[in-house]
Order: sequence, then structure tokens, then C-alpha cells
Amino acid sequence: MKVKNKLTRETLEITYPEFRKKFVKEIRIAFESYRRTQLNKYSYNFKDDNSMEYNFYFQLQWNLRLVGRGLKRSVPV
Repeated sequence: MKVKNKLTRETLEITYPEFRKKFVKEIRIAFESYRRTQLNKYSYNFKDDNSMEYNFYFQLQWNLRLVGRGLKRSVPV
């Protein structure tokens, strides 16, 4: 499979199993970054539970849907 980055126009030729492994790794890194950011916000009382993971995937889905429609804005956090 060929994957192309629309912003940098970089093309990557990768097999489907390799793509899945890379995607899982990048999602895990993104969630850990989101988790650290949310837990470091002193003005909110965030708990490290399933609701944080739910919010991460909800915002990810929302932003991907907006990008798919060509909109440039993201959900305020």
C-alpha cells in the first residue's frame, strides 16, 4: 500500500501489517501525550480513567471528520 502525506507530499510504500503496527504505535504515543497534557492542567479536575480515553478518541474522530470535509478548525480543549 502507498500512503501519501498531503501536506509534505511524502510518499511511503508499506505493507498493510506494517501500517497497522505503525498506526497503533502513533495512536499510543498521541494518547500518552494527550493524557499527560490533561493531567497537568491544574484548573481542571481530570481523573485518569476511561472517560479520558473516550474523550481522546472522540476528539480524534471529530477532528478527522473535520479534516475530511476540508475544514481547518479543531475542537477547543
